[in-house]
Amino acid sequence: MAQAATIRIASVSPLSGSLAPIGSEVKRGAELAVQQQQRAFRALGYDLELVAMDDQASASNATPLAKKMMDDPSLLGVVGALNSSVTNVLGGALAPSSLALISPASTNTGLSENGWNNFSRLVAPDSAQAVAAVKYMLEELKARKVFIVSDNTAYGNGLSKTVQVNLKKNNLTLSGYMGASNAQQVSSAVKAIKAASPDVVYYGGTDDNGSQLVKALRGAGVKAVFMGGDGLDSPSFVERAGSAAAGVVYSTGFGPIDPVTGRQYIRLYQAAYKEQASGVSAYAYDSTVVLLEAIKTLLEQGKMPTRAQVSRAVRQVKLDGCRSDLPVCTTISGPVAFDDRGERERSRVYIVTLNSKGVSEITTVKTVTAASLR
Repeated sequence: MAQAATIRIASVSPLSGSLAPIGSEVKRGAELAVQQQQRAFRALGYDLELVAMDDQASASNATPLAKKMMDDPSLLGVVGALNSSVTNVLGGALAPSSLALISPASTNTGLSENGWNNFSRLVAPDSAQAVAAVKYMLEELKARKVFIVSDNTAYGNGLSKTVQVNLKKNNLTLSGYMGASNAQQVSSAVKAIKAASPDVVYYGGTDDNGSQLVKALRGAGVKAVFMGGDGLDSPSFVERAGSAAAGVVYSTGFGPIDPVTGRQYIRLYQAAYKEQASGVSAYAYDSTVVLLEAIKTLLEQGKMPTRAQVSRAVRQVKLDGCRSDLPVCTTISGPVAFDDRGERERSRVYIVTLNSKGVSEITTVKTVTAASLR
């Protein structure tokens, strides 16, 4: 019997450093999707493998990782990255090779405006999160003054900028803006926030710095609502923030996994990793499902596809999510289809509040379309 050819895909996320807990969720979601598809690929005459790559949440690591991936002819697609700054460099480096890049988690709005034909993403962009967040501040929190803090990353700066734009549109006062990505800057931000007495402190950034900021604010007696983006949508934020996580509000494209559409995935994840699955892992799973569906469709035509063919096929994928005639759900996060920029045609934005035990409670769900974000 002839030896089966090997097809590889890669996941790219931080697997070491302070963002390793949430970065590992990207790897795990991709890993489970690959395991589910290995038998189907084997039936087509191919061994399917996942290569998990550690970007350490650093954009400087994206270029050498891209070269490593492009040098492997058996590698036909990439799921990642987590951080928008990494995805920005990775996307530019991979574009000339047409290697498909599907991000489950990078939300910077500008990523889909680079003209990369190989880039797609499942999560709603910052522009959608900002609209939902400011609407919530205005209508539910009755806020009048908002102080914004960014963690100085591409993600944090991009999200903070779009929130500022929407504050102005809605006549809310920006009482201050600061960047804070280390202990000294966090201390300075807390002093400035205390002096400004805002109704809401909006944080654009990841959970490692965000947890330090909210703990410092509560320790200083600042009672303003602490609100952020999907960088706070991680179990590690609650673990790091402790009691200070109570009452925190964040917008996210992930949200808790639906116990109906995600029931099989929840069981698979628990059995494999002995932990509760997160929304980030589910979006990584769905991103991998999309990539593998595109590759499998091309393989069924009888030959190994090119990278450019895979990228084009990704943009043509249409998955229905849950259907009554199927025993399991194809995707966890709902139907998937992309527009001509690689944005998901229909995305959800959740507003989540953490209760006194750090458990998330969905208070608002906003569905946005790709066309409405142009």
